Amino acid sequence: MPTGLVISAHAADFVWRAGGAIALHTRKGYRMVVVCLTYGERGESGPLWRDAPDMTEAKAKAQRHAEAEQAAALLGAEIRFLDMGDYPLQPTREALLTLADIMRELRPEFILTHSMEDPYNYDHPRARDIAQEARIIAWQGNG
Repeated sequence: MPTGLVISAHAADFVWRAGGAIALHTRKGYRMVVVCLTYGERGESGPLWRDAPDMTEAKAKAQRHAEAEQAAALLGAEIRFLDMGDYPLQPTREALLTLADIMRELRPEFILTHSMEDPYNYDHPRARDIAQEARIIAWQGNG
Protein backbone atom coordinates (compact mmCIF):
# COMPACT_ATOMS: atom_id res chain seq x y z
CA MET A 1 0.00 0.00 0.00
CA PRO A 2 1.42 3.42 -0.88
CA THR A 3 2.16 5.63 2.11
CA GLY A 4 2.17 9.37 2.72
CA LEU A 5 3.79 10.99 5.72
CA VAL A 6 2.70 14.28 7.25
CA ILE A 7 5.08 15.94 9.71
CA SER A 8 3.26 18.49 11.85
CA ALA A 9 4.95 20.90 14.24
CA HIS A 10 1.97 21.01 16.60
CA ALA A 11 -0.90 18.62 17.22
CA ALA A 12 -3.45 20.81 15.40
CA ASP A 13 -1.37 21.94 12.42
CA PHE A 14 -1.96 18.86 10.26
CA VAL A 15 -5.72 19.39 10.35
CA TRP A 16 -5.87 22.89 8.93
CA ARG A 17 -2.71 22.68 6.83
CA ALA A 18 -3.04 19.22 5.28
CA GLY A 19 -6.46 17.83 6.23
CA GLY A 20 -7.76 17.90 2.66
CA ALA A 21 -4.68 16.18 1.27
CA ILE A 22 -4.85 13.53 3.99
CA ALA A 23 -8.53 12.79 3.35
CA LEU A 24 -8.02 12.72 -0.42
CA HIS A 25 -5.12 10.29 -0.22
CA THR A 26 -6.83 7.94 2.24
CA ARG A 27 -9.76 7.77 -0.18
CA LYS A 28 -7.31 6.90 -2.95
CA GLY A 29 -6.02 3.96 -0.90
CA TYR A 30 -2.94 5.49 0.68
CA ARG A 31 -1.86 4.73 4.20
CA MET A 32 -1.50 8.21 5.71
CA VAL A 33 0.62 8.66 8.81
CA VAL A 34 0.84 11.91 10.77
CA VAL A 35 3.76 12.60 13.09
CA CYS A 36 3.22 15.47 15.53
CA LEU A 37 6.56 16.80 16.72
CA THR A 38 4.93 18.55 19.68
CA TYR A 39 1.52 18.80 21.26
CA GLY A 40 1.37 22.59 21.02
CA GLU A 41 0.89 22.68 24.77
CA ARG A 42 2.24 26.19 25.21
CA GLY A 43 1.88 28.60 22.32
CA GLU A 44 -1.08 27.06 20.53
CA SER A 45 -3.16 26.10 23.57
CA GLY A 46 -4.02 29.55 24.89
CA PRO A 47 -7.74 28.81 25.37
CA LEU A 48 -6.92 25.74 27.47
CA TRP A 49 -4.85 27.85 29.82
CA ARG A 50 -7.36 30.73 29.92
CA ASP A 51 -10.44 28.56 30.47
CA ALA A 52 -9.07 26.21 33.13
CA PRO A 53 -7.36 27.81 36.13
CA ASP A 54 -5.97 24.41 37.19
CA MET A 55 -4.42 23.70 33.76
CA THR A 56 -1.00 22.06 33.77
CA GLU A 57 1.36 21.22 30.95
CA ALA A 58 0.54 17.50 31.39
CA LYS A 59 -3.21 18.21 31.17
CA ALA A 60 -2.74 20.39 28.09
CA LYS A 61 -0.69 17.67 26.39
CA ALA A 62 -3.30 15.03 27.23
CA GLN A 63 -6.13 17.12 25.81
CA ARG A 64 -4.19 18.01 22.66
CA HIS A 65 -3.26 14.32 22.24
CA ALA A 66 -6.92 13.27 22.44
CA GLU A 67 -8.04 16.00 20.02
CA ALA A 68 -5.35 15.09 17.49
CA GLU A 69 -6.19 11.38 17.69
CA GLN A 70 -9.83 12.16 17.03
CA ALA A 71 -8.99 14.43 14.07
CA ALA A 72 -6.63 11.84 12.56
CA ALA A 73 -9.29 9.14 12.88
CA LEU A 74 -11.85 11.35 11.12
CA LEU A 75 -9.36 11.89 8.27
CA GLY A 76 -8.53 8.17 8.09
CA ALA A 77 -4.92 8.62 9.20
CA GLU A 78 -2.68 7.02 11.76
CA ILE A 79 -0.98 9.36 14.21
CA ARG A 80 2.19 9.33 16.27
CA PHE A 81 3.61 11.84 18.73
CA LEU A 82 7.24 12.68 19.45
CA ASP A 83 6.82 15.38 22.16
CA MET A 84 9.83 17.53 21.19
CA GLY A 85 8.63 20.50 23.25
CA ASP A 86 6.72 23.57 22.25
CA TYR A 87 7.85 27.18 21.96
CA PRO A 88 10.60 26.47 21.28
CA LEU A 89 10.53 23.24 19.33
CA GLN A 90 13.85 21.62 20.29
CA PRO A 91 14.45 18.03 19.22
CA THR A 92 16.84 15.83 21.11
CA ARG A 93 19.22 13.67 19.10
CA GLU A 94 17.11 10.65 20.06
CA ALA A 95 13.89 12.29 18.83
CA LEU A 96 15.52 13.22 15.52
CA LEU A 97 16.75 9.65 15.07
CA THR A 98 13.28 8.34 15.97
CA LEU A 99 11.80 10.44 13.17
CA ALA A 100 14.44 9.08 10.78
CA ASP A 101 13.52 5.55 11.90
CA ILE A 102 9.84 6.27 11.19
CA MET A 103 10.79 7.40 7.69
CA ARG A 104 12.81 4.23 7.13
CA GLU A 105 9.94 2.11 8.44
CA LEU A 106 7.26 3.78 6.31
CA ARG A 107 9.27 4.50 3.16
CA PRO A 108 6.66 7.11 2.15
CA GLU A 109 5.98 8.07 -1.43
CA PHE A 110 5.78 11.68 -0.26
CA ILE A 111 6.25 13.80 2.85
CA LEU A 112 4.15 16.89 3.62
CA THR A 113 5.36 19.37 6.22
CA HIS A 114 5.57 23.09 6.89
CA SER A 115 6.95 25.77 4.60
CA MET A 116 10.44 27.20 4.87
CA GLU A 117 9.18 30.53 6.21
CA ASP A 118 6.53 31.58 8.69
CA PRO A 119 6.94 35.04 10.20
CA TYR A 120 4.44 34.33 12.97
CA ASN A 121 5.55 30.96 14.32
CA TYR A 122 9.17 29.87 14.25
CA ASP A 123 8.25 26.31 15.28
CA HIS A 124 6.76 25.80 11.79
CA PRO A 125 9.91 26.35 9.70
CA ARG A 126 11.86 24.57 12.43
CA ALA A 127 9.60 21.53 11.89
CA ARG A 128 10.46 21.70 8.19
CA ASP A 129 14.17 21.76 9.05
CA ILE A 130 13.76 18.79 11.40
CA ALA A 131 11.89 16.85 8.70
CA GLN A 132 14.66 17.59 6.19
CA GLU A 133 17.40 16.60 8.62
CA ALA A 134 15.63 13.35 9.52
CA ARG A 135 15.08 12.58 5.82
CA ILE A 136 18.78 12.98 5.10
CA ILE A 137 19.67 10.72 8.05
CA ALA A 138 17.08 8.13 7.02
CA TRP A 139 18.10 7.94 3.38
CA GLN A 140 21.85 8.02 4.01
CA GLY A 141 21.59 5.40 6.72
CA ASN A 142 23.81 7.22 9.16
CA GLY A 143 22.02 7.32 12.45
